[in-house]
Amino acid sequence: MRSFPPGLVVEHPDSWAYLPADWEQQGSWREAIRHIDRFATARARARGFTRWWVPLLRDTVDVGCVGVFLRAPYGLLDRPPAAVRLSRHEHDRALPSAQAIDEVLRDHPGSDGVQLAPPRIEPVPGSRLGGVRLRQQVGVGRRRKVQEHVRWLVPVTGVVWVLSTSFTDPFEDVDGLLPEIDALANGMRDPMRNADVPFVVLRPGVPEMNAGSRYVARNVENCSLAIDRQNSQVTWVDDAFRQGCVQLPLGPGSGEVAGLLRATFPPIKAAHPRYPDVWRLMLVDGDGHVLARSAPQRLQWRDTMWPVESLETSGLPVHDRRFRSTRHMQKAHPGAAPLWMFTGGIPMMLFWALVAHVLLLVVGGLVTGDPIWSDWSGFFGR
Repeated sequence: MRSFPPGLVVEHPDSWAYLPADWEQQGSWREAIRHIDRFATARARARGFTRWWVPLLRDTVDVGCVGVFLRAPYGLLDRPPAAVRLSRHEHDRALPSAQAIDEVLRDHPGSDGVQLAPPRIEPVPGSRLGGVRLRQQVGVGRRRKVQEHVRWLVPVTGVVWVLSTSFTDPFEDVDGLLPEIDALANGMRDPMRNADVPFVVLRPGVPEMNAGSRYVARNVENCSLAIDRQNSQVTWVDDAFRQGCVQLPLGPGSGEVAGLLRATFPPIKAAHPRYPDVWRLMLVDGDGHVLARSAPQRLQWRDTMWPVESLETSGLPVHDRRFRSTRHMQKAHPGAAPLWMFTGGIPMMLFWALVAHVLLLVVGGLVTGDPIWSDWSGFFGR
């Protein structure tokens, strides 16, 4: 599976879960652990997360931390055996990777305590980006408890990403966990691999559809996303029933296309098997506002129409996120669901049904010349 820290894509096994540093403010922990303990009830998942994960996260997240990777081979029923902190250090893109790593090691020693042995610097096995691994034993606390601090430094297009964790004596599980974290470091890659290509045109794949969905296939075939970097312009041809074309500026600021979002959400708040999740492709600006969006489509068509690998060739950062409801999606990305109040769940549906009935009675009474309130004169004493 893939995780999407800001400015990075990490491919890793399902036994890992990534949570951003501000997970408490975002409230996105349910989405982060969706692939763990799939068959447990929502209450059991929340109980396990609160008991085992929350204390570890609060101890691990610190200043400058981008996020935390937690290894959970036993699901939510036990404390994760490994918590790996992720941080980033930007550098001049003209610097060679080895020199950039040396500068990070010089400016951020990263070892608190008394050094007990010279640090061991070795290449990460299987790294294609020139990543290195630093192992150092230090004595911590008054009793000089022995700890082994390990850091992985991976250069990715102008940024040195650092994975860091520590092990306390006895170091029985170190040799078993190091290959797991090595694979995590080797799964890092740049989400903007085509950032230097001047012009890119992307078209969605057409999924297999039944006879009743042929009009959707016709609209999908005409949909396209064009990135013109020379003129700093993005052209989006919609796949909705009304084929529309919109041209937007390209850039990192407000009102400019800065990234792509594959948003998954329930069509109504009440998650019922009759109403499975749908998804949209959205063009977002630097502030998270939605500038353009595709029509809602079935979730099983997502990886056929707009797979992540295809969207990444645009050179724009691609994010993949699921929202609990259209209201949460509109709150996180204004413009994503402007009519969220009509899909807010059973209470909102009943409310709008009541409003519709009242309007029907009022309009019907005015048309027939016998408004409903004409029979209330006796009630009001007239």
